[in-house]
Amino acid sequence: MNIENKMKDDNRRYGWRAFLLALFLIVMAMGFIVGCVLFWLRPTESVLEKRKLTEFPEFRVEEFVDGTYTSKISTWFADTFPFREELLTIQQKIKTYYGLQNDVVSAVGEGDDIPDIEDLIPPATEEPPEIQVPEESSPEIEVVPSESESESEPERETYESVDADELVKMNPQEAGDVNVKDLVGYCVYGFNLKGADKYAIHVSNVANALKGVSNTYEILIPDNSAIMLDDATKAEWRLSDEEKVLHYYQAKAASLSPYIKDVYIYDTLMEHNDEYLYFHTDHHWTQLGAYYAYVEFCKKKGIEPHELSEYKEVVTNDFLGSYYADYPQLADNPDTVHAYEPLTYNTMQFFDNDLKIMRDGVIVRDMNRFPNTLKYLGFIYGDNPLTIIDNPEVKNGETCIIIKESFGNAWIPFLTDHYQKIIVLDYRYYNSENESFMGNVVDLAKKEKAADVVFINNLEAISDSQIMDVMGNICK
Repeated sequence: MNIENKMKDDNRRYGWRAFLLALFLIVMAMGFIVGCVLFWLRPTESVLEKRKLTEFPEFRVEEFVDGTYTSKISTWFADTFPFREELLTIQQKIKTYYGLQNDVVSAVGEGDDIPDIEDLIPPATEEPPEIQVPEESSPEIEVVPSESESESEPERETYESVDADELVKMNPQEAGDVNVKDLVGYCVYGFNLKGADKYAIHVSNVANALKGVSNTYEILIPDNSAIMLDDATKAEWRLSDEEKVLHYYQAKAASLSPYIKDVYIYDTLMEHNDEYLYFHTDHHWTQLGAYYAYVEFCKKKGIEPHELSEYKEVVTNDFLGSYYADYPQLADNPDTVHAYEPLTYNTMQFFDNDLKIMRDGVIVRDMNRFPNTLKYLGFIYGDNPLTIIDNPEVKNGETCIIIKESFGNAWIPFLTDHYQKIIVLDYRYYNSENESFMGNVVDLAKKEKAADVVFINNLEAISDSQIMDVMGNICK
């Protein structure tokens, strides 16, 4: 009897092991089929991570010899595995059961020392050197006509024809180091002296070259940690003092050019820091924060700003921004997007990052049509190299050129009602030597007889010295 029972137990164990082995082999076979055979299922962009995925590497003999090529293939294979978005979503759902905490402190500022501004004395009588500008102006940009205008030309793509998947390819969004406090993500800002000096040089070069042609304005946007955090937390995280940093930027730029009109918004934002000025799950400011910067710009320019109550408000719920991918617990504190449409005109044209044709777009649109992670892209259709707003309802003949990164997107709609033409350059993607574009900032301002040139950028975004080298390519 004991022998029979033992044999039955052994058979059950062997049967269970055989089942598990068969199940394992089936899963492995399915993984092989999905990963290696079904190539057409491999994604090219990630909506969740807001980026374009790794492309299959181009074969190079030298990379094949040293092993780099096979390493790149491995990276491509892992980064574009079929159903990766669904798997990441499941992973984030599982993480929500880990007991993730409301506070996560994983980084500190530790920026460069901020120099004393007493040593930066603005020039009193000396004229700044003029920049040599090429005599030939850049070619006019040509908008592809619609079918009704020309049978031989392709029809211009409209905003409605672009789906959300394309937005990811055209508009990567990135954030720096982040800490979480009370289910709100905060930028961990550290001052970069080299990057700051380069930025000041670029702005002053443009201001000096456009003396007597265009007014040059500078708007520097502090991060949410500078405005929304208490002093004790700032000290604990060793964040650079952004108020002092802003004063350094001002003084450095003023020492290089007397022609820069600085629009200082730090105090205004601090006065309103009990309001919804920055998102909880994203590194950008809200359009309310951008509105207060718009009011300060109008004061500096000497024009009357519109009241916020005059605009049509479009509200979108459940926005999960750039911090969410790394901190899924922020889903418990989603954002609401309050967008304000321009009063006079809500249409624009833009080049996407494919640089093929101009597209029709909407300056501010209802963001409910977008996935939860992409709703900030509803402001001027996100980050594109070149955007043009020709407003037929403004007749003052004034043109404004704006040099920005993504923080400027929420601010630009307020300017639409004050200029007949607005030209927006995102310095990260705009190539002044591209034949489809309009030349560098100085050439463009002279050619367009621009009344104003505005630099509007967030401190974290302009901290990187290499990114500032990219900006320098168009600021000459």
